[in-house]
Amino acid sequence: MTEERRTRWWQRRADAEPVGESGFDVVRRGYDRQQVDAHLALPPGQRPRPAAFDIVRFGYERRQVDEALRELD
Repeated sequence: MTEERRTRWWQRRADAEPVGESGFDVVRRGYDRQQVDAHLALPPGQRPRPAAFDIVRFGYERRQVDEALRELD
């Protein structure tokens, strides 16, 4: 794959998923979106601590999620 073609492929992918359901950016390696959304959907007293999420190919930006969880505590 040429560099130009790779750039176009990545741009299409980035345009398709700029922000996730929870408002976090979607990045190439980030936290599993379904796990994060399920965690945030739980009432605060039922959320497991520490929160642990799988890292997947296209997921929520880890620093944004970590910061949001710190603010919720």
